[in-house]
Amino acid sequence: MINKNFTLQPYKFIKKTRAIIFIFVAVASFIHVDTTRAFSTSISKKTSAEPYPHILKTQTFDLNTRNIKVLTSQGKHLWMGTGQGIIRYDTHTNEDYKVYDNQNHLLSNGIFAISMDPENRPWVGTYGGGLSHFDGKQWHHYNTPQGLNDAFVYDIEFDKNSLWLATWSGVNRVTGDPGSRKNWQSFTFENTEGGLIDDWVYAIEIEPSGKTWFGTESGISAYHHGKWEAFNHSNGLGAPYDQVQQENRSIMSLFQGQHHSASPSIPNLQTSDYRPNYVVSMLLDKKNRLWIGTWGGGLSMLDTHTSIFRNFTMKDGLPGNFILALELDRSGRLWIGTNDGLSRFDGKTFQNFSAINGLKSKFIFSIEAASDYSLWLGGNHSLTRMVLDPKTGTPLNIN
Repeated sequence: MINKNFTLQPYKFIKKTRAIIFIFVAVASFIHVDTTRAFSTSISKKTSAEPYPHILKTQTFDLNTRNIKVLTSQGKHLWMGTGQGIIRYDTHTNEDYKVYDNQNHLLSNGIFAISMDPENRPWVGTYGGGLSHFDGKQWHHYNTPQGLNDAFVYDIEFDKNSLWLATWSGVNRVTGDPGSRKNWQSFTFENTEGGLIDDWVYAIEIEPSGKTWFGTESGISAYHHGKWEAFNHSNGLGAPYDQVQQENRSIMSLFQGQHHSASPSIPNLQTSDYRPNYVVSMLLDKKNRLWIGTWGGGLSMLDTHTSIFRNFTMKDGLPGNFILALELDRSGRLWIGTNDGLSRFDGKTFQNFSAINGLKSKFIFSIEAASDYSLWLGGNHSLTRMVLDPKTGTPLNIN
């Protein structure tokens, strides 16, 4: 169960480490409860929106870095990937955190991905600094000389004895010691004859069968037993423009200085308010439904058994059509980070959260559901912690 004692404390501490400033705003305490998370809910034919009616109990941190691209929990530690390096925060304390950047072990400050391997050790994908790994004692770095397709690593996934890497020059698969070039495989648009639909790859998801999905700028591809298949808007990925055109108007001006225009996190978009093939986020649920966040085309769901897409937009209840993050909580709910707040989907209703509920950032760039039922949200210049009831998955409220 969760200890519901909660105290709000104005700016309890301000601490600086190099360029990153961490400001603590509220405190909550937790007791660890573990379970298996899985989104296996059936999807209603008609969905709707429901504004969340309460003010949330939250813990808020202000950061002077533009946004938090990735959040990954490791026991009591939360790893945050930003444009100024990594923050590793001890969530059992109020003030204990460490920064890794290009002056302290890393080769680049731009962090795209942080994934834990089967031994619970972090692997880090960077902007221009390749792949980094902490083995518990020291950092190791891998780049193009070892076999990495390029120095920009956007996602990292593990499958049995393999390491899959999404880069901006295709995909790498590493089997065995990554320090040996012979253990590296490269998959590109060219050498797969278009099976990998685009070399700009942003997301990887792996089915229990080993079938591996890749989200790219031009749609999604799947690889299994040496065979490729690809899908894009012509197959149903992303909602039609006439369903999102009105809601997407003027959205790009809100992104100015928030994410892609002032950060390399989402490249090649310029001022486009609709790129249905552009996969920003991706998640595979227990039923092997692939959830795909698009740029302006809403949320897509691919039934991987039938290859049929279903799309959800603001007309279906979402708070925004730009889907920046996807995560499952431990009660099986799907959480969706958008350009206009947060949403929780139970298969029928999109329950939406915004500033009126206590969220600090309009943009939700990353979400992490931790084993202690914390839900961490990475936003613009801020980090927010929500607490979920273990039995219902409902967020805890002030009243």
